[in-house]
Amino acid sequence: MEVIRENEILLDNGTKNYIVVMREGDGVRTKTTTVLLNDEKEVITPEVKSIKFDQEAQMFLVKDKLSIDEYLTGSICYYINERGLPLGLCFFDVTNGFYSMNFETPEDYKTNYFSLKLSICKSLREQVLKKYENDIENCKKMALYMKRVDESENKI
Repeated sequence: MEVIRENEILLDNGTKNYIVVMREGDGVRTKTTTVLLNDEKEVITPEVKSIKFDQEAQMFLVKDKLSIDEYLTGSICYYINERGLPLGLCFFDVTNGFYSMNFETPEDYKTNYFSLKLSICKSLREQVLKKYENDIENCKKMALYMKRVDESENKI
């Protein structure tokens, strides 16, 4: 991993943190991730898509990708404090849903964050599957109708 950028953040309470943006690539594709470091330059968060400092709230806003399936990808957003502990709930933009982030310690957050993302994905996949099963007949009717419309437009 190559460090692209490192921003030092000084909070009003005197705490110092660092937002580090890293890049990893294999020549074909490039992956960019972000982590938060404490004042001793120890990593206190898992790798996520982006971390930004909210000056007014004196917290860090985390945004990360959440892929439900090959077509449905969105972002989860949540706040963390200067110790790297998530505060409150995370928000998933595709479903406008909130999910609990019950982590006791920053180490618990680092260790179990990806398990949380997997459980959210599993729950949402089940919801999508139920909706698909309920609406499959309507989808078929719509596809047949669109096919007839396309065919009639081609005749003109």
